[in-house]
Amino acid sequence: MKNTMILCLVFAAALAVSVSAAEEKPAAAADPKSEVTHTTSGWMQKLKEGGNTALVQLALSVFGAGFVFERCIRLRRQFIAPKGVTERARALWKEGKFAELEALGEKEPSTLTRVISFIVKHRDSPLSDVSVMTGDIVSREMAVHHHRAYPMAVIATLEPLLGLLGMILGMISTFETVALAGALGDPSQLAGGISEALVTTGLGLAVAIPFLALFHIFKSKTNAFSVALEEELTDLLADWLLRKEAPRAR
Repeated sequence: MKNTMILCLVFAAALAVSVSAAEEKPAAAADPKSEVTHTTSGWMQKLKEGGNTALVQLALSVFGAGFVFERCIRLRRQFIAPKGVTERARALWKEGKFAELEALGEKEPSTLTRVISFIVKHRDSPLSDVSVMTGDIVSREMAVHHHRAYPMAVIATLEPLLGLLGMILGMISTFETVALAGALGDPSQLAGGISEALVTTGLGLAVAIPFLALFHIFKSKTNAFSVALEEELTDLLADWLLRKEAPRAR
């Protein structure tokens, strides 16, 4: 959780760096307040120079930030495989409190408790059938977690492409201006146009990098939770149903 929140902050910092990288620094700033004002206005000016493409990039990053914070909140152990649940379930099974186990999925919602409730409700069914259905439930719920992180990968793919599109559109506009001016016109005009065209490229990379990193982190955490969940459920199935079927096999 802490690592995820740190990367969320890195995302915001990378976005700020991308905009300020192309900005010209003031020659002398005697007043710190005036320097802050100049920097803020410089960022806004660079974003304006990026045109509509930069606005689309920013809107896309804000949209993706919603998925980031949703994953920070929902992709936690307490919602998938809470600690201590397996031990309590074993104790309730030994005491024969099956009604409490069946209601566990509703009282303490999580993937693990829902599967435990399913196992207890179908404890008289063959182990093979219960095992298959248990695996389906886990696979389905973990697939939902994977899908909720997928938009981050889409944004990480689209942002550099949008940056490239913005650069090409900016270069076209710049060379059209130079062509109208005749020959090379004013070299500073050409340099300024290129600088404006590169704003969207830098912005796209700065947004894509943290989103791609976050996507892989959430994907890795989901896989780790899935493995831990399967291990705990395999042990429960072996303790509860396999031993019960053992005499039948003899």
